[in-house]
Parts: sequence; C-alpha cells; structure tokens
Amino acid sequence: MDPHPETTVLGLDNVPLDLPVAGVGSRALAAFLDYLVVGIAVFIWGSICIAVFAMRPRFGWWMVALFLVGFFLIEYGYFASVEVLREGRTFGKWALGLRVVSREGGRAATPAFLVRNAVRSVDLVVGVPLMAVDPLARRLGDRLAGTLVVRTETPARETILSQTPRAWTVAEAALLETFLRRAADMEAWRSERLARQLLLCIEHDDADLGSRIDRALAPVDALRQLVAVPPAPR
Repeated sequence: MDPHPETTVLGLDNVPLDLPVAGVGSRALAAFLDYLVVGIAVFIWGSICIAVFAMRPRFGWWMVALFLVGFFLIEYGYFASVEVLREGRTFGKWALGLRVVSREGGRAATPAFLVRNAVRSVDLVVGVPLMAVDPLARRLGDRLAGTLVVRTETPARETILSQTPRAWTVAEAALLETFLRRAADMEAWRSERLARQLLLCIEHDDADLGSRIDRALAPVDALRQLVAVPPAPR
C-alpha cells in the first residue's frame, strides 16, 4: 500500500512522482498581488457607496449591505472569471509563474474554478494553516474543487536518458526521465527521497547498473550521473 496516497501522482515500481507543487510562500505572495488589484476595485466601489450615503443618509444600512455584497462579487468575480478565462492564472499567479491545475495535473474545468473561489473569504482565515500542514499545499477551496497550484515557469532542463535497467519498459523509462526533469522544481527533501527510492529500484532490477552508483554524490546527482546524458556545453 502506498504510504503517501495524498502525494502520489504517478508511480514507478510503487515510487510516487510529485508535481512541482507551489509552496505556501509563493502562493501567499501571488494572493497579495491579486488582492492589490481587488483592493483597488473595492476602494472605488466603497467610494461610490460613501458618496451615495453622503447624499442619502437614510440609506445608510442599505449602503453597508450593498458594499458587502459588492465586495464579495468583486473578489469572487475577479478570481473566478480570470482563472476561467486564463486557464488557472490570475495576475498574481502569472507574476509568480503559478497555475491552477486538476488533482491529476491536467487542465482544471470551469466548475472547479468556480467552486475553489466560492470559499475564498473563508480561506483568508484558514487557508494558510491548511496549506502549511498539507503535503500538496491545498487550501479549503482546492480540497473542495480537487485542484492544485503548481509552478510552471521554471528553467527548462532537457533530460535524455543514456541507459536504464534492462527489464524496464518504455513507460517506466519515461517516468524516470520526467522525474529528473522535475527534480529541480520539487522541495529538496522530497526529490532526495524519490531519488533514493529510484536508486533502490535500479539496484534491484539491474545489479550491474546499480553497482555503478556513485555513493559520494547526493541522491539526485547520483541518479542523474548514472542514467542521464550530460548536457551539451553552450
């Protein structure tokens, strides 16, 4: 049984392959940039409400209610509509190189964008604690909608395999290549853990290849040196 079902996206001999999930820090900064945009719109709406109240004081409570409704519509409308139109990228996410995707790493559907943003006001209070304790950094809206926020704008690093264990299939080799390409996007402890598991799989499936593992190197570097073609000099 997989001991980390919540973090598993793909498997190679029961080894999970993680998406480049965005952490709490980058998501919080992206949200801060987005709320600058929302804040400008809310300020304009609040100024209109105050102006109306100044002219019609008897509408005071109505204007308070109207302002609160307008605040929700501005906040929800900005995040939901922009994510739908820009396929999971608000201004803040674009600036930080982030994107909303489905739990499986594919394109999220429109209903998912609508659901994840319906509880954004609640996530202003509980979102950061939830992301901090979740291996996939999901806030409440992500859990309800089945979405993740991943990093997309990372330096491209082409990885070509020079060799794999003799018994491995093309699909298994492709997963190994994908891991090496994404390793730099993962948290260090996670990439090292996966690299160690992959090295153990290689030793088990091909003793001759496993005997050439350089134990002096870090796990990811040892794996890359063992199976990947060195990048061509520029």
